[in-house]
Amino acid sequence: MVLTTDKQTDDQTSQILEPVRQQAVLAGFTVRAIAALYDLGIVFALCFLIFIPVTAVEQSLGVMPEWIKGMLVLTVFWAYFVGFWSRSGETTGMRPWRLVLVMADNGDFPSLSACTIRFAVLLATWLAAVFVLLSMLTGKTQNTTYATVALLPFISLACLALSKRQQALHDLAAGILVVRRAK
Repeated sequence: MVLTTDKQTDDQTSQILEPVRQQAVLAGFTVRAIAALYDLGIVFALCFLIFIPVTAVEQSLGVMPEWIKGMLVLTVFWAYFVGFWSRSGETTGMRPWRLVLVMADNGDFPSLSACTIRFAVLLATWLAAVFVLLSMLTGKTQNTTYATVALLPFISLACLALSKRQQALHDLAAGILVVRRAK
């Protein structure tokens, strides 16, 4: 095992990021959506695997409160996305499309706090989109809750379409850019 100093780690990070900084191309909606679907498949599979022992424990000890299960799912999502983003600027779903997250101000990998902000706003947007889809499927779209919640995904997509640096709402909130590495 080789231990590296902070200086060595900074040098390695600089070597990785320099080509990204020089040849960065902003990532558009389609490639980001495909990468997100890929990542969601992975995270749902992880949740499935994690809930196998949870179900076994429930069989012997009784039903676990729903809020604990919800916190477990939230923790898996947070650990996957924020862990990958803050460590290497990309998730498994982003790699095939050469997508990388960088800080908008300096081009470095995002910090843990920036990734957590991005995750929180992205999660709120995804939950709002799911709520809107379920409301449309059940025909319950004639209320103010639907109209209010439907604004969040719309605002995020509008930010992505209208911002000069193709930043969605969660990217703007965290000060992050999604770029494509050159081949």
